[in-house]
Amino acid sequence: MTSTGRDVYIVEAVRSAVARGRKNGGLHTVHPVHLLAHTLDALAKRAGIDKAVVEDVVCGVVTPVGVQGAHVGRLAALPSGFPGQVPGI
Repeated sequence: MTSTGRDVYIVEAVRSAVARGRKNGGLHTVHPVHLLAHTLDALAKRAGIDKAVVEDVVCGVVTPVGVQGAHVGRLAALPSGFPGQVPGI
């Protein structure tokens, strides 16, 4: 295997708030993209990183159903302030 000479860093790992997925659950009014966008923004602030130097946003969704299955990582990276050229998965 050849090296590309590029270093890869995992800066932080966080999880969003947890609530019941019911119509009266604590987060039922929050769209998954907005919840993740807030989490990504807080993560960047906590890590003290410039969003412009991030090359990729990788997110995990435990049960990707409905609106959570539509590239939530990419959709959340944009409103959280990452530049448009930063991909998200």
